[in-house]
Amino acid sequence: MTQHMKNKEKEKEKEKDDVGEVDDGIENTRDEVADEVAGGSAGREIEASPGNLISIRKKIRNYIVDKNVESIKRSGIPLDLACLFIKIIHFRMPFDIMLMANFSSPFISLCLWITVMIIFSCFLLLDGCVLSVIEYKLTGNSLNVMDIFLWLFGCEINHNNRYNATIIAAIIYLISFFILVLNKGGFNHIHTNKVIYYITFSYLTNFISSDCVEL
Repeated sequence: MTQHMKNKEKEKEKEKDDVGEVDDGIENTRDEVADEVAGGSAGREIEASPGNLISIRKKIRNYIVDKNVESIKRSGIPLDLACLFIKIIHFRMPFDIMLMANFSSPFISLCLWITVMIIFSCFLLLDGCVLSVIEYKLTGNSLNVMDIFLWLFGCEINHNNRYNATIIAAIIYLISFFILVLNKGGFNHIHTNKVIYYITFSYLTNFISSDCVEL
């Protein structure tokens, strides 16, 4: 009887281990798909060691993604609706920013160009697009914004093509944006000095000096 109970316990432990292995396999598959959806360079690597820079960048990206997904779920917004809203913003944002820059003052257009450069730097730093991974985590839909352009040009939709298309589109976009700002006179020394003035928080000295004068 005791031996029979021991055998039963061993069978239960084995079942738990099998279930754990299945869950780990599903989680690993989700992570792989998330890397592919992100469009970063990690998916192009054969193997990334835990101490690798790419692994660290992915951990930072995944932390940001998980925090945003948790916030969206706590808000009570239907996940499908939230994903649709993010996809609309994700697709329109580059065009809307350039349109705003075209009709704004040279200084504002310069600030918008710097903003776009920061966004692209985050894409490279975090090894992929945060918004794309958030979209996937919300609904499990692996469709990417770049898939539209890949389909239009008759290219196969896979990770390598997504990555290459993202880099090509970003280079064309940034050069076009640069020319737009240049033609508007945004890179004039007056506007660049003004940007440096705000970036370095030099305006705070005016508040401090004014407070000292009042005292």
